[in-house]
This record gives sequence, structure tokens and C-alpha cells, in this order.
Amino acid sequence: MDYKEILELMEELLDNSSAVPFSSKKLIDCEQMRDYIDNLSLSMPAEIKKAQETEANRDKIIADANIEADKIRAQADEAVEAAKNKVKELVSETEIIRQAKQDALELIRQAQAEAEEIVNRANEKDSQIRAALTENVTKTLNDAKAVLQKNLDDVNATITAVESLNKPAPSTEEEPTEE
Repeated sequence: MDYKEILELMEELLDNSSAVPFSSKKLIDCEQMRDYIDNLSLSMPAEIKKAQETEANRDKIIADANIEADKIRAQADEAVEAAKNKVKELVSETEIIRQAKQDALELIRQAQAEAEEIVNRANEKDSQIRAALTENVTKTLNDAKAVLQKNLDDVNATITAVESLNKPAPSTEEEPTEE
């Protein structure tokens, strides 16, 4: 029997005991009550022992839980530290990427400036070549014109000379004049 059952039996004994006339007292069976008290005394150490074991188990469970919590905290700290390192790494990679993009933009700007300079020099050289070509062609055409003009003058002189050969010579005799 456990202590609860014994306490219930004690209550029943008190409830079922006879009342003393003209008082609030009751007559109880002392032998029966003593048996209940003895049983209670015998069962209490077992109940107390169970309670102590339960408390010891509770303390062990709490200690185990604290150990487990410490392990979890340590793992969490490691995870947080790993995450911080990963964030630093990503930030570093992001910085490297940002720097690479900035360097690429600078290279593009320099390449564009160099390309523009090359185009400007090419345009200037093209203008010089065109001017020289125009000057040479103009000079050549003027030289050709001068040669052609001289040849034309020679041809005209030759034509005039040939024509003058075919004209009758003026006579030196005088023709009579009518008077």
C-alpha cells in the first residue's frame, strides 16, 4: 500500500468513527489507527526514497541538459564564427569583384581614349594624304595642261605655217590702174 491509500483509510476511519455525545469529539479504534500509522511509517521511507531518487534524477537530467546546452552553445558559437568568417570571405570577394569591375572600367576608359586618339591620328593622316594627293593631282594636271597648251600652240603654229605655204605669194608687179 502506498501512503495515499493509507491516508484515505485513515480519513475513512475518522469519518466512520462514532461521535461522543454532546461534544465534537469522536471515538476511534486506536488499534486500527496505530496499524495505519505503522503502515504509513513503513511506506513513507520508500516514498521519500522515490522522491529523493526523482530529485536526483531531476538533478542529473538538469546537469545532462546543461552539458548538452553547453555543447549546443559551443556548436552555435562555432557556427556563428564560421558564418562570420564566410561573411568576411564574401565581403572580401565582393571587394575583389568591385575592384575588378573598377579596374575593368578604367581599362575600358583607357582603351576608348587610345582608340579615339588612334582615330584622330588616322583622320589627320587621311587629311594630310588627301591634301598631298590633291596637290599632286592638281600639279600633274597643271603640268599636263601646260604640256597640252604648248602642244596646242605648236599645232596652231604648224597649222598657220602650213596654211601660209599654200597661199599665193603677193605679186611684185603692179597692175595697171584705171584712170
